[in-house]
Amino acid sequence: MVPAVLPSIWLGYASVAAGGAVFNDVHLNGVDLKGRVSLPAAFRQTIDIRSGSPKVASGLGRTLRMTFNAALKCIEVSDGLQIAETEEQMNAHAVRVSEQTGELVGDVLDRLEAETYPLMKDVNFDTAGRMVLPDRLRAKAQIGNDAFFVGRGRRFRIWSPEVLRAAAGGESGDVLEEMEDLLAKRKERG
Repeated sequence: MVPAVLPSIWLGYASVAAGGAVFNDVHLNGVDLKGRVSLPAAFRQTIDIRSGSPKVASGLGRTLRMTFNAALKCIEVSDGLQIAETEEQMNAHAVRVSEQTGELVGDVLDRLEAETYPLMKDVNFDTAGRMVLPDRLRAKAQIGNDAFFVGRGRRFRIWSPEVLRAAAGGESGDVLEEMEDLLAKRKERG
C-alpha cells in the first residue's frame, strides 16, 4: 500500500518507475558451462519500456551494468535508465558535498566515480535475451548451473540458490519459498 502523502525521500524515486515499469517477480534460469543465461522475458519487456526514456543514452537499450554485492554475495544489475538515474544522483550529491565542504564538485565526483565504476561490468544481451555472465562476477557470486533472478524495482539481483539459502536477510522468506518451488518444479521435469 502506498501512503497518501509520500515522504520526501520517495519523491526522488517517483520518476524512476518509468510509468510503472519496474523489475518484479522471481525467475530461475539455467546457466551453461560458458556462463550463458537467458534474461527472463518479463525483465526484457521492462528493459524495453524503460530504455525508451529520454534519459537513456542511445545504444544502452540492451546493456546491463553488473556489479558484485559483497555484503549479500550476489550480482546487482542496473539497466540504462537506472544507470542514468545513478549518474544524476551522483552529480546532485557531489554538488551538495561541494556546497557543504567547499571542495570542488569535480573532485567529489572523481572520488564517487572511483568508488562506483571500476569494478562494474557492462553486459549486452541479444534479442532472445541471451547473455554471458562475466566470469569474475559469476565466480564471486558462486553461480553454477542455476541463476535466480529477483526483481527489486529499479534493479534486479542474480543469485546462486545455494548462496541465497545461506544469506541471512538477503531476500524475504516468501522469495526463498518461491525459489524452492521453482527448483522443485525443475527437478520434477528432469
